[in-house]
Amino acid sequence: MLIGFSGACNSGKTTLANALAEELRNKGYDVELVGEVVRDVFRMFQRRHGFRDLKELRESKHHFQFQLEVLKTQIERENSALNRAEIVLSDRTVYDNLFYTIFWNSMDWKTLKEYVNLFRSLGERRYDLIFFCKPLSSNAKDGFRDYDLSCVEIQDLAIRLLVDRENVIDVPDESLEYRISFCLEKLKDYLD
Repeated sequence: MLIGFSGACNSGKTTLANALAEELRNKGYDVELVGEVVRDVFRMFQRRHGFRDLKELRESKHHFQFQLEVLKTQIERENSALNRAEIVLSDRTVYDNLFYTIFWNSMDWKTLKEYVNLFRSLGERRYDLIFFCKPLSSNAKDGFRDYDLSCVEIQDLAIRLLVDRENVIDVPDESLEYRISFCLEKLKDYLD
Protein backbone atom coordinates (compact mmCIF):
# COMPACT_ATOMS: atom_id res chain seq x y z
CA MET A 1 0.00 0.00 0.00
CA LEU A 2 1.38 3.40 -1.02
CA ILE A 3 0.21 6.43 0.95
CA GLY A 4 1.30 9.91 -0.10
CA PHE A 5 1.33 13.16 1.83
CA SER A 6 0.66 16.16 -0.36
CA GLY A 7 0.18 19.89 0.01
CA ALA A 8 1.92 23.24 -0.02
CA CYS A 9 5.11 24.12 1.83
CA ASN A 10 4.88 24.07 5.59
CA SER A 11 1.60 22.24 5.83
CA GLY A 12 2.95 19.68 8.30
CA LYS A 13 3.44 16.79 5.84
CA THR A 14 6.84 15.69 7.12
CA THR A 15 5.89 15.90 10.78
CA LEU A 16 2.64 14.01 10.16
CA ALA A 17 4.25 11.34 7.95
CA ASN A 18 6.98 10.65 10.53
CA ALA A 19 4.54 10.53 13.44
CA LEU A 20 2.08 8.31 11.57
CA ALA A 21 4.87 5.92 10.53
CA GLU A 22 5.95 5.60 14.15
CA GLU A 23 2.36 5.06 15.32
CA LEU A 24 1.72 2.37 12.70
CA ARG A 25 5.00 0.59 13.59
CA ASN A 26 3.96 0.66 17.26
CA LYS A 27 0.73 -1.07 16.21
CA GLY A 28 2.77 -3.84 14.53
CA TYR A 29 2.53 -2.79 10.87
CA ASP A 30 5.44 -3.21 8.47
CA VAL A 31 5.97 0.44 7.48
CA GLU A 32 8.63 2.23 5.49
CA LEU A 33 8.85 5.99 5.14
CA VAL A 34 10.11 7.68 1.98
CA GLY A 35 11.38 11.01 3.27
CA GLU A 36 11.17 14.25 1.34
CA VAL A 37 13.45 13.48 -1.61
CA VAL A 38 14.06 17.10 -2.64
CA ARG A 39 16.38 17.77 0.31
CA ASP A 40 18.63 14.79 -0.52
CA VAL A 41 18.78 15.66 -4.21
CA PHE A 42 19.50 19.30 -3.35
CA ARG A 43 22.49 18.26 -1.23
CA MET A 44 23.81 16.27 -4.22
CA PHE A 45 23.38 19.31 -6.53
CA GLN A 46 24.88 21.54 -3.86
CA ARG A 47 28.05 19.40 -3.74
CA ARG A 48 28.20 19.14 -7.54
CA HIS A 49 27.50 22.79 -8.42
CA GLY A 50 28.13 24.74 -5.21
CA PHE A 51 24.63 26.18 -4.72
CA ARG A 52 24.21 28.03 -1.43
CA ASP A 53 20.46 27.56 -1.23
CA LEU A 54 17.38 26.41 -3.10
CA LYS A 55 16.69 29.92 -4.41
CA GLU A 56 20.07 30.03 -6.13
CA LEU A 57 19.42 26.62 -7.71
CA ARG A 58 15.98 27.75 -8.95
CA GLU A 59 17.59 30.69 -10.71
CA SER A 60 20.21 28.52 -12.40
CA LYS A 61 20.19 26.62 -15.67
CA HIS A 62 20.20 23.40 -13.63
CA HIS A 63 16.71 23.77 -12.20
CA PHE A 64 14.87 21.43 -14.57
CA GLN A 65 17.62 18.83 -14.32
CA PHE A 66 17.19 19.09 -10.55
CA GLN A 67 13.42 18.55 -10.76
CA LEU A 68 13.94 15.61 -13.11
CA GLU A 69 16.37 14.06 -10.64
CA VAL A 70 13.88 14.61 -7.79
CA LEU A 71 11.16 12.79 -9.77
CA LYS A 72 13.47 9.88 -10.70
CA THR A 73 14.63 9.54 -7.10
CA GLN A 74 11.05 9.73 -5.77
CA ILE A 75 9.95 6.92 -8.10
CA GLU A 76 12.98 4.78 -7.29
CA ARG A 77 12.56 5.17 -3.54
CA GLU A 78 8.82 4.50 -3.60
CA ASN A 79 9.28 1.38 -5.77
CA SER A 80 12.11 0.10 -3.62
CA ALA A 81 10.13 0.68 -0.42
CA LEU A 82 7.08 -1.08 -1.89
CA ASN A 83 9.26 -4.15 -2.47
CA ARG A 84 10.33 -4.19 1.18
CA ALA A 85 7.33 -3.08 3.24
CA GLU A 86 3.62 -3.71 3.54
CA ILE A 87 2.85 0.01 3.93
CA VAL A 88 4.84 2.86 2.40
CA LEU A 89 4.32 6.43 3.51
CA SER A 90 5.72 8.97 1.06
CA ASP A 91 6.47 12.50 2.24
CA ARG A 92 5.26 14.33 -0.89
CA THR A 93 3.92 12.76 -4.05
CA VAL A 94 4.91 12.86 -7.70
CA TYR A 95 2.09 15.39 -8.13
CA ASP A 96 3.82 17.80 -5.77
CA ASN A 97 6.97 17.44 -7.82
CA LEU A 98 5.01 18.12 -11.00
CA PHE A 99 3.69 21.34 -9.48
CA TYR A 100 7.16 22.59 -8.51
CA THR A 101 8.51 21.74 -11.94
CA ILE A 102 5.79 23.80 -13.61
CA PHE A 103 5.95 26.59 -11.01
CA TRP A 104 9.70 27.12 -11.35
CA ASN A 105 9.79 26.56 -15.13
CA SER A 106 13.05 27.85 -16.55
CA MET A 107 12.10 27.04 -20.17
CA ASP A 108 14.60 24.22 -20.60
CA TRP A 109 12.32 22.48 -23.09
CA LYS A 110 14.57 19.46 -23.70
CA THR A 111 14.66 18.56 -20.01
CA LEU A 112 10.97 19.44 -19.63
CA LYS A 113 10.16 16.95 -22.40
CA GLU A 114 12.24 14.29 -20.64
CA TYR A 115 10.44 15.13 -17.39
CA VAL A 116 6.97 14.91 -18.98
CA ASN A 117 7.85 11.58 -20.65
CA LEU A 118 9.05 10.17 -17.33
CA PHE A 119 5.93 11.44 -15.58
CA ARG A 120 3.70 9.89 -18.26
CA SER A 121 5.58 6.59 -18.00
CA LEU A 122 4.17 6.22 -14.50
CA GLY A 123 1.01 5.14 -16.31
CA GLU A 124 -1.11 3.32 -13.79
CA ARG A 125 0.97 4.53 -10.85
CA ARG A 126 -1.51 5.44 -8.18
CA TYR A 127 -1.30 6.18 -4.51
CA ASP A 128 -3.77 4.05 -2.62
CA LEU A 129 -4.45 7.07 -0.48
CA ILE A 130 -3.21 10.67 -0.36
CA PHE A 131 -3.46 12.75 2.77
CA PHE A 132 -3.69 16.35 1.59
CA CYS A 133 -2.42 18.75 4.24
CA LYS A 134 -3.72 22.29 4.21
CA PRO A 135 -1.32 25.13 5.01
CA LEU A 136 -1.13 25.46 8.77
CA SER A 137 -2.48 28.60 10.42
CA SER A 138 0.73 28.63 12.47
CA ASN A 139 2.70 29.05 9.23
CA ALA A 140 6.44 29.53 9.69
CA LYS A 141 9.32 29.12 7.26
CA ASP A 142 10.90 25.69 7.24
CA GLY A 143 14.50 26.84 6.81
CA PHE A 144 14.84 25.16 3.40
CA ARG A 145 12.46 27.02 1.12
CA ASP A 146 11.94 30.73 0.84
CA TYR A 147 8.40 31.80 0.11
CA ASP A 148 5.83 34.28 1.21
CA LEU A 149 2.41 33.39 2.56
CA SER A 150 0.55 34.32 -0.64
CA CYS A 151 2.74 31.83 -2.50
CA VAL A 152 1.61 29.07 -0.10
CA GLU A 153 -2.03 29.71 -1.02
CA ILE A 154 -1.18 29.43 -4.72
CA GLN A 155 0.74 26.20 -4.08
CA ASP A 156 -2.17 24.76 -2.14
CA LEU A 157 -4.65 25.49 -4.92
CA ALA A 158 -2.40 24.33 -7.77
CA ILE A 159 -1.34 21.08 -6.13
CA ARG A 160 -4.99 20.31 -5.36
CA LEU A 161 -5.74 20.67 -9.08
CA LEU A 162 -2.90 18.31 -10.07
CA VAL A 163 -3.42 15.58 -7.48
CA ASP A 164 -5.42 12.55 -8.58
CA ARG A 165 -8.52 13.23 -6.48
CA GLU A 166 -9.79 9.65 -6.38
CA ASN A 167 -8.48 8.68 -2.95
CA VAL A 168 -7.61 12.06 -1.42
CA ILE A 169 -8.46 12.92 2.15
CA ASP A 170 -8.10 16.49 3.39
CA VAL A 171 -6.29 16.64 6.72
CA PRO A 172 -7.64 19.33 9.07
CA ASP A 173 -5.48 22.12 10.45
CA GLU A 174 -5.46 20.83 14.01
CA SER A 175 -2.90 19.63 16.54
CA LEU A 176 -0.48 16.88 15.55
CA GLU A 177 -2.18 14.44 17.94
CA TYR A 178 -5.54 15.14 16.31
CA ARG A 179 -4.05 14.76 12.82
CA ILE A 180 -2.53 11.38 13.74
CA SER A 181 -5.80 10.04 15.17
CA PHE A 182 -7.68 11.46 12.15
CA CYS A 183 -5.35 9.63 9.73
CA LEU A 184 -5.50 6.39 11.72
CA GLU A 185 -9.29 6.52 11.62
CA LYS A 186 -9.26 7.04 7.83
CA LEU A 187 -6.79 4.17 7.41
CA LYS A 188 -8.95 1.62 9.25
CA ASP A 189 -10.75 0.47 6.10
CA TYR A 190 -7.45 0.11 4.23
CA LEU A 191 -5.62 -1.79 6.97
CA ASP A 192 -8.29 -4.36 7.87
